[in-house]
Amino acid sequence: MAGRDLRALFSTNDRQVEAGEAFTDRHGQWQVVQAALAEHLARIAEPGFDVEDLEAPRTNILNFHGVGGIGKTTLSRTLEAALADTGRRPARWGEPSWPARPVLLPVRIDLARSAGTDFERVLLTIRLALAGHLGRPLPAFDIALRRYWDHQHPGESLEEYLTRGGLAGRFGKALPQQMQAALGDVAQALMLPGSIGGAVGQLTGALTQALRERRQTVKALAGCARLADLLEAEPDVDA
Repeated sequence: MAGRDLRALFSTNDRQVEAGEAFTDRHGQWQVVQAALAEHLARIAEPGFDVEDLEAPRTNILNFHGVGGIGKTTLSRTLEAALADTGRRPARWGEPSWPARPVLLPVRIDLARSAGTDFERVLLTIRLALAGHLGRPLPAFDIALRRYWDHQHPGESLEEYLTRGGLAGRFGKALPQQMQAALGDVAQALMLPGSIGGAVGQLTGALTQALRERRQTVKALAGCARLADLLEAEPDVDA
């Protein structure tokens, strides 16, 4: 090989030759994920399942561990894409084990220290995903979130925070609009004046009283058993 031009020897002028990136293997991890999801979907479909029961034991966490650089982050991104869109699932993984296509909303959140993710950011990331997926307010949640936000971030609008923190994306404007819509709907249901409807403190006070009295006008909100306690509690991270 002495004197040979190795670059010329291993190169080609064929324009049809190109490199491509492929996600290979990880069949075992996909099998574990789909089995866990199938079990979870079956459990929440049981007649006795109560989403507000926070004391019942749960087994809904999968832990993938290993040294850096073996593809844990890439696996999580591929799982997110595969669950969001069947067309993006690696063909080698095959079809999932659940019989019918469930409504899944995968949300990937990076909890690495370098990402600077705190509890507020996790909460807002999930709610933003729901803002686009559902396209409507979540009244009880949005009212509690709005009360917390105005207390913890006085003078800073949620929309400004989302833009500054890089969370705005496609649904950065949808969330504040949905939260305001929830407040307006509740103010109308309680027949409160517009000025009171715009004041979160007064609105939540009137709403708490209505929830305690189980007034028919706020029946949908009264269905959230923990809302009245949340509105009476200090609006901090624990709440």
